[in-house]
Amino acid sequence: MSAIRSKMKMRGVAICLVAALVLLGAGSLWAAPQPKAGGEIKVRLNTDITSVDPLASPAMVNAVVLNHVFEPLLAYTTNLKIVPVVAQSWEASKDYKTYTFHLIKGKKFHNGAELTSEDVKFSVERMMNPKTCARAKLFTGVAKVEAVDKYTVRILMKKSSPGFPNSLAYVAPVMAIMCKAEVEKQGGQITHPVGTGPFKFMEWKPDRHVILEKFAGYKGQSGARDGMGGERVAYLDKVTFLPISEESVAVMALVNKEVDLVHSFPQKYMKKYKSDYSKQGMVVQEVAGLVWVGAHFGVTRPVVDNLKFRQACAYALSIKSMAKAAFMGYATINPSAIATANQYYTPYFKEWYAPDMAKAKQLLKESGYKGQEVVVDTTKKYSYMYRMAVAVHAQLKALGVNAKLNVIDWPVLLKKHLKGQSQIHTFGAAPMPDPALAYAYLKRNKFMEVYPEAEKLRQEAMATADFKVRQKIFEKIHKICIEQVPWVISCNYNYLNAFRDYVHGYQVLSTGMPRLWGVWLSK
Repeated sequence: MSAIRSKMKMRGVAICLVAALVLLGAGSLWAAPQPKAGGEIKVRLNTDITSVDPLASPAMVNAVVLNHVFEPLLAYTTNLKIVPVVAQSWEASKDYKTYTFHLIKGKKFHNGAELTSEDVKFSVERMMNPKTCARAKLFTGVAKVEAVDKYTVRILMKKSSPGFPNSLAYVAPVMAIMCKAEVEKQGGQITHPVGTGPFKFMEWKPDRHVILEKFAGYKGQSGARDGMGGERVAYLDKVTFLPISEESVAVMALVNKEVDLVHSFPQKYMKKYKSDYSKQGMVVQEVAGLVWVGAHFGVTRPVVDNLKFRQACAYALSIKSMAKAAFMGYATINPSAIATANQYYTPYFKEWYAPDMAKAKQLLKESGYKGQEVVVDTTKKYSYMYRMAVAVHAQLKALGVNAKLNVIDWPVLLKKHLKGQSQIHTFGAAPMPDPALAYAYLKRNKFMEVYPEAEKLRQEAMATADFKVRQKIFEKIHKICIEQVPWVISCNYNYLNAFRDYVHGYQVLSTGMPRLWGVWLSK
């Protein structure tokens, strides 16, 4: 028996030696490719940025670019845990009224100045100012910001605010820590952004390109890259973002290697990718996203201010048809503002109106509708918004509504969305890991003014850290949405990003944020 064991042991050693030789010698093709510094990556955006001030606009495209230039105090990991970025560490008091941040020492801005507590104090106060921050309402609970010493910042809240870290980790806009002296030097109007990120801003030529370059003096967190947390190593020398709105042009640019990466790969080209492009060195990455998309009602606007009219629309609009039109199957049907990938999601959020045209027509009649024109606003800058609007328009016409499809420029649609000026419009909401912030979208169409109970519940969620309590509150808000129909949410769409096979280390997140740190090229 011992001889048999000895032979088996020797055989095992031989197998191990062969495996080692395969990995280290002739079989080096099995070894993982090693990162290589240098080179330029060209990235397609589906629209141009609207500003180089990171706080000025909630447009997702701005955050996609400026997240590489600026850094926040806190950010989300892959599993939506909140971790420090500019801060080395942080803690909250037991009553959640005081937050203390300990900054990374020796961290430099792109102009060479060291980041200090005065810069953080200045930046948070800029976030609090509605004249300088598109999301200033997230910071109305802040009472005071104190620079305790050179590397310590204390934020004092007006009341217990366990959800406040979500505001500092907000995805779009980037809650950027900015250089106080530089902002003042530019007169408060940012024309040349200066941040602490792994890439520094070089040039923006509207409708042509945005150019970033590697920041050699970068100092950040240690540890594995995790979501927007962990280390941020810039291997690339240069990043060029190219706005290409036409989908066919963007795809052919990738096929011809005129761009290396396409952020938001068009769903309608997936069949061609599977049959052809995948054999030509193209890779598509698909990730379930947190973005939710649907039709929003301006609840104080004529006609749609009538509840029965909105309920009629809810019965007439098939959320499955809306999703199919917009995303061609690359989406998850979900009628709530809480994404299916969100930790707060429960089966209750599946509840919504089953399509019923007979009931819809009866409610339309009861609403007193007399054939007035109802405008459905949309834009072609985001093709999925347009495609969904076409489906919404067709279904409203079938209901008997005198609907008009109104295609407008993206900045105009965004302005109307923020001010609740549309009767109906299609829109994709930015990723909101904290549902209390997601439901803040109901302020934009004036719903919180019409139905303050929803805002009261939202504030209750903001005031507690108890997961189960918050989950129940969010279910109550969804129930209100079912009853009052401030919107018809259709789905969460999957992110499709495409790149050439010589691009390594790329990974898009459920928040939709691409990260070009940790990315390198083998071409």
